[in-house]
Parts: sequence; structure tokens; C-alpha cells
Amino acid sequence: MTLDQSLRDELERLLSESLATVSEKLSKQDQRDVSEYLDHGEYGVAYELLAFALDKLELQRPASLVEAGKKMGMVN
Repeated sequence: MTLDQSLRDELERLLSESLATVSEKLSKQDQRDVSEYLDHGEYGVAYELLAFALDKLELQRPASLVEAGKKMGMVN
């Protein structure tokens, strides 16, 4: 699936915002991995890793992460 540039920009913004919101609670490795996926435009993988890390830590997902998931069709 090809995403138009405005959607790609929005996803990058939402996911970057999500990472910034929770970064202090994540391991340095998870922070680096999510950032690397974002840098390469792998938004679905970045979303999955961030959601997994937050679930593992039993932390609530930021609203920006939920919104990104909805825009990618990964959350209802």
C-alpha cells in the first residue's frame, strides 16, 4: 500500500509525538529502535514496537499513538 505524502507526514508526526511522550519510560534500545523505524518510514513497525513496549510495561498508550493506529487501520 502506498501512502500519500500528507498521510506519511501526519503518521510521522503522531508517532514521533508518541515516542517523545513516553521515551523516558522506555529502554534506550526501544527508543533507538522506534526512532530508526521512523527515520526509514517504517511507520507500521514503529507503531507495533512502541505499542508492544508500552503494553509490556503496562503503560497507557498516548492519544497520538492511538490516533496513528487508527489512521493506519491497526486499531478500531
